[in-house]
Amino acid sequence: MPVAAAALFAALARAADPADTVVVTWRVPQGCPDVEVLHAGIRRSLGGLAVERREPVRVGVLVVREAAQRFRLELRLDAGDGPAERVLTTDSCAAAIDTAAWLIAIAIDVRAVDPAALPPEAPLAGDESEPTVPAPPAADPVPPPRQSPSPDPTSPPRPSPPESASPPAPAPRADPPARDRPPPSDRLHLDLWAGGGLGLGLLPRLTPTAALGLTLAGPRWQAELSGHYWALQRDQFSGGHGGKFVHGHVAARGCGAWERGRVRLPLCGGLAAGGITGEGTGALTPQVARSLWLGLLAGVGLRVALHPRVGLLARAEAVLSLRRPGFLLDPRPDVVFRPGRFGFSAFLALTIRLR
Repeated sequence: MPVAAAALFAALARAADPADTVVVTWRVPQGCPDVEVLHAGIRRSLGGLAVERREPVRVGVLVVREAAQRFRLELRLDAGDGPAERVLTTDSCAAAIDTAAWLIAIAIDVRAVDPAALPPEAPLAGDESEPTVPAPPAADPVPPPRQSPSPDPTSPPRPSPPESASPPAPAPRADPPARDRPPPSDRLHLDLWAGGGLGLGLLPRLTPTAALGLTLAGPRWQAELSGHYWALQRDQFSGGHGGKFVHGHVAARGCGAWERGRVRLPLCGGLAAGGITGEGTGALTPQVARSLWLGLLAGVGLRVALHPRVGLLARAEAVLSLRRPGFLLDPRPDVVFRPGRFGFSAFLALTIRLR
C-alpha cells in the first residue's frame, strides 16, 4: 500500500509539473521526429532549473518542407500573457524541432539553455540523476610525516583530500555550427513587384492600369513605394469636341501585415501625388493641359509565396481625391471633365524577393 501511494503521488506531481507543455497543434512532415523528441528537448533545455508556473504553456507546432534542405517552422506559444508566433527557417526537420524545444523552454524559464549547444554526454547542472562519484582512495595506513617549518621548495605540496565529493563540472559549452543556428525572426525582406489591373473614378471610364513598386517587409509591417500609370482614355463632349486624358502618380504606403505559412495579408494606407493630362480634340488647334492631383489610399493586399523568392500579389484599393483639377474647352467657361471624389483600383502583380 505505501508503494502504491508513493507511485500515485509521483504521477500526480509529474502531471502538475509546470514545465510540461500542452501541444495543441502538431503537424510535421513524414520522417520528422515525433512529439516525444520535442518534450525531451524541452526537459534538456530546462535541466534542473526550479520552474515556478501556475499553468503549462500551450503550444502549436507546424513544420513545412519548402525544399530538399529547407524547412519552415511556425511556432505558436501562449505562456499566459497572450499568444505569440515565431516563424523560422532551418536546413533539417530535426533542427526545427530542437529550435522549437528551445523557444518553448525560454517561454517557461528564460534561463533555459539551447539543447543544440549541449553535448549529449555532458551532464546537466542540477539533473535528477546524480553522476557517479568515484570513491576516495583508502587512507594510507602509515601516518604522513609532519610538515617541517621550512619545506623543500623543490618538492610539490601534498594535496589535501577534498572535504566533500562534488559532481564533475559540465563540459564547456560548444557553439552550434552556423548552419544550425535559426535565422533571426525579425529579418527584413526587400521585394520588387510589377503588374497590371483596372482603375475607376480618376479618368472618364474604366481604365487599364500598370504598377511597379518596392516593398520593405518586416515580421508584422511593411513600407512601400510605387508608381502607377492609368492608360489614355477618350471622352466626347457636345459640338463634336472631345478630350484625351491620362493619369499617373507615385504612392507611399505604410502597412500592418499578418502572415501565416505562404500567405501574407497587408492592410495599407498611404498618400499619392501625381498629375492628370488632358488634350482637346475636334478643334483646329488642340491644346494640352496638365494639373496636379493628390489623393489618399486605403486597401488590402494578399501575397502568396510560390517559391522562397517568387510570389503573387493581389491588391484592392480605395482612392480619395484631395485635389481634383478641372478641364475646360476654350472658349467655353464651364468644366467639361473633373476626376471623381472617390475612385477604386485593383491589380495583380508578380513579386521577386531581392533579399
